[in-house]
Amino acid sequence: MPPEKLSDLIQSYVRESSALREQITEIALHMSGGIEWNNLWGASFEDREIMIKVINRKIKSQNPNAKEQM
Repeated sequence: MPPEKLSDLIQSYVRESSALREQITEIALHMSGGIEWNNLWGASFEDREIMIKVINRKIKSQNPNAKEQM
């Protein structure tokens, strides 16, 4: 793999890692202890996406004018 491609790949991994940490932090914050931090790290991408949809529905039901949080 050429060095410039490798650099691009590494940068994409850094961005994905940052997005994952942010997503897990947001879920943990909204769950208010309903799920532990370590359990979120073990959750699949699909499970986290479902959690985000449920959280957004709850926020929307509590405040119909609210925008999606995640």
